[in-house]
Amino acid sequence: MGNQELSFVELNQSKVTDDVIQQFDCGNEDMTEYLHKYAKNDSIEGKGVTYVLVAEDRKHIYAYATIKAYSLYYYDEAEKYHTKVMNDDGKILLSIPAVEIKMFAISRKLKGQVAYLLDPVKKQHYSSIFFKWFLEYLYYMSMNTIGFQMVFLRANNEGKAL
Repeated sequence: MGNQELSFVELNQSKVTDDVIQQFDCGNEDMTEYLHKYAKNDSIEGKGVTYVLVAEDRKHIYAYATIKAYSLYYYDEAEKYHTKVMNDDGKILLSIPAVEIKMFAISRKLKGQVAYLLDPVKKQHYSSIFFKWFLEYLYYMSMNTIGFQMVFLRANNEGKAL
């Protein structure tokens, strides 16, 4: 990290070499393998887009996140919307546009580490800071690129309350 600014960049546009991608290890075999073998193709095939957290020199991946389009469905009263009933209960199926965070991982070297250089006052962990940065990135994406109202996190049980 040093004095270089970190930013999330779309993997296929990132100019990160395959060697740097192969060096990434988050400590979870499945999540590490996903970045190594599947992330680039999933983007091309429309299955999800991966963003890597890198410094300007692109020599290390500090974290990555993969997102995909998602929708949360619910039923509501059809009469509210002046439309035809969709089911026997007089309801209509609606959806809320969302984005799913399919994967989020940080480098094994930074897991559980307090980010003294990035946050000397609150002394947050790297994982917390990187995740907040990504949520902020998603917020701006929702305002400028593609509208969505919710974020859905596909979590595993490896996360820890910090």
